[in-house]
This record gives sequence, C-alpha cells and structure tokens, in this order.
Amino acid sequence: MDMAELGRRIREERKRQFLKQGDLSGGEFSKGYISLIEKGKISPSLKALSYIAERLNKPITYFLDEDYVEKEELKKELEKYKTILEKFLTAERFFDNKNYEEAIKLYLEILENSIDEYSTNIINFHLAKCYVETKNYSKALEVVDKILPYFEKKLNDGILVELYHIKGLSLGNLQNFQASLENYLKALEAHEKYSSKNLHSKARILYSIANLYSKMGEFIKARDYYMKCLEYATQIEAVDFIALANNGLGLVNYELKQYKDAIKYIRRAILISKTLNLKADIANEYNYLGFVYTDLKKYDIAEKYFTKSYSLYKELENERGMAYNLTEIGRIYYLKGDLNKALEYLNKSLEIVTRLGEEEEIGRIYTILGNLHLKEGNFELSEKELLKSAEILSRLGLKKDLSEAYKGLGNLYIALSKPEEAKKYFNLSIELLYENY
Repeated sequence: MDMAELGRRIREERKRQFLKQGDLSGGEFSKGYISLIEKGKISPSLKALSYIAERLNKPITYFLDEDYVEKEELKKELEKYKTILEKFLTAERFFDNKNYEEAIKLYLEILENSIDEYSTNIINFHLAKCYVETKNYSKALEVVDKILPYFEKKLNDGILVELYHIKGLSLGNLQNFQASLENYLKALEAHEKYSSKNLHSKARILYSIANLYSKMGEFIKARDYYMKCLEYATQIEAVDFIALANNGLGLVNYELKQYKDAIKYIRRAILISKTLNLKADIANEYNYLGFVYTDLKKYDIAEKYFTKSYSLYKELENERGMAYNLTEIGRIYYLKGDLNKALEYLNKSLEIVTRLGEEEEIGRIYTILGNLHLKEGNFELSEKELLKSAEILSRLGLKKDLSEAYKGLGNLYIALSKPEEAKKYFNLSIELLYENY
C-alpha cells in the first residue's frame, strides 16, 4: 500500500472517531509527525504504525490490507447469517416438537435482523405456519397477505400452494367462508398448474374444501369433495386422509339422513384412526357416531359415544371438543325430557365456548336453550335466545343450523298465537333446508 493511501486511511479513521492529531500522537510522537503521515509525505515506522493502530483501536492489517474493510464486512455478514441459520434450525426443531410459541419467538428475532428479501419472506412463511398451529388465524392471515405477492411473482409453486391453503384455513376459522373457499380453490388450481410434488397437499386441500362445504351446510358438494379426497388419498396411500375422508363422508351422510352409510364410513374411519393411534380423530369420530344415534333416537348409545368423545378430548386438553360434546349430551337430555339435566350440560358448554369465542357453537346452544325454555313456557326468554341464535347463525352463513333456529321461532310464535310471524319463520326454515339438499 502506498504512503498516500495509508495516510488517508489513518486520517479517515481518526476523523470518524472525532479525534484530533494531538490525540493520536499522544506522548510518543509529535502532532507534526502525524500530520506528515496523514498527508502521505512520510511512511511511518512499524513501531509508529502499531502505536497509531492501538490508539485507534484497530489491528495493523486494517491500514495495510487494501481489502481489509471489505473482508471484515463479509466476515460480519457471514457471522450474522451463521447466527440466523442456527436460530432458524432451532426454530424448526421447536416446530417439529410442537413448541410453537418458542418457534415464533425465534422467527421474530430473525426478522429483526437486516436480511435479504428472499430470506425475510421465507421466515415469514414459517411464521405463518406457526400462527396457524397456535390458532392465531388473524396473525397468520396478516403475515400471508404481506408475503403472498412476493411468491406469486416468483411462482414458487410449493410455497404458493401452501400459502393459499393457509389463507383459506385462516379465513374459514374467522368465519369468512366464501373468501376461504376462493383461496382453497386457488390452492388446488396452483397444485395442478405447477404439478406440485407434495402429493399430500392435494389431499389436504380436497379435505379442507369438503369440510368447508359441510360447515356451510352444502352437503352434496361436501360429499363430492370427500369422495375426491378419499379416491386421491387411496391412490397415493395417504392413510391419514383415507381416515379423515371416511369420517367426513360419515358426517355428510348423517346430515343427508343416510344413516346406514354414515355408520359404515365412520366405523371405517375409527378402525384406521385406532390403528394409527390418532386420538383426536377417534374423539371426532365418536362424536359423529353420537349424532347418528341421536337422530335414530337411540339416546343411550348416543350418550355413550358423546361421553367417550368427551373423555378423549379431556385427555388431550381440548376444551373446544369437550364443550361440543357437552352440548350434545345436553341436547339428548332435552330430547328425553329431562330439562334440568339438559340445562346443566348446556350451561357448562356455553361457559366454555363463550370464553373461547366459538360463535358457531354459541349459536347452536342458544337454539337448544330457546326450544327448552319454549317447552317450559318461558316465552320471553325463549324468544330472546332464538333471535340471538338466528342473528349469530345468519351472520356466519350456517344454513342448516339457522334453519333449526327459524323452526324454533316458528313454534314459539304458534305458541304465542302469532300465525303470520310463525308462517314467516317456518317458510324461512324450509327454504334453507331446500338449499342444502
């Protein structure tokens, strides 16, 4: 390195640290000597350069190696990405072990660093998956909306398919069913368009669409997609989705009052789920059997299955599943005429679902409570509960359940000798049932 360049580096570093030439010379050298070095008039001795470097808190190589700054910056960058990689791998292990909160913390820490655009979007993608697992659907949706345009532009097929699915799932759980369906269909289209290699993702999408149609009360469409899921899952030997599709077919056949087929499909699902030790799925399948036997008026058998489902959900610490079974046990006691026992179970369930914000179940419970208080002759309370149920279920677009609420209001207004009001609600109930089948 020539004297002029060496002097320039010393001068720039001194000024960067807001030091004067006198501060640099100290008691060893004169201010004039430092000035001559900085102007490139003389070359410092090794002793003088070591002294100057020490005063500036820099290694001698900082002034002698022309590429030192670039090398140091690269080294720092590599160290930063090494730390980021270590955090990312740790976060992935947390995710695999279902420790989602810790994974979220690490992903957020990584995003606080200044990293390149691709890495930022990839980390956000993994963060969105964590938010879905923790049921924080609003945050998942917020993250997906932020990164989706990037991956749509890059046409990253695998991630794009999963992002559409995450968005559909989040919107569905936030009760925006139509937007949810649109994104599930986008996920399916992207999977076909880009020939995604993740075969299981197609089964997951088909199952999600079927579930959504079932939730919306469109059982014929739901059955079609459960069948598509079953056929595809059988083709790729995805045993878990074979079980889920059978379970879904059991539910829609129950809704369509095809009880023999419903029991057949649900029992198939239970057999597979038991083989795989999928306790959550078994709990869900017992719940569906309870529905079937309730409709068949075999109340003792129905209660047995609801109780078995409740016990499994309790073991899994799944309050939502527990509450749903408490509702159905309460409904059984209502149908058997034991209104006090029915109220006990329904109120327990209502307390849980209100705390969890489960509006669907809140709507269903108010329908049963409205009918129960109608039977007791408490017309004022019955009307309040049925109207509240109708408001919730209408807002959520849950046609089958809304039809039940309208039917209850029809019966109430018959009891109140208001035939025109009764006729209006009976007609609304029938119209919704007609739409479902």
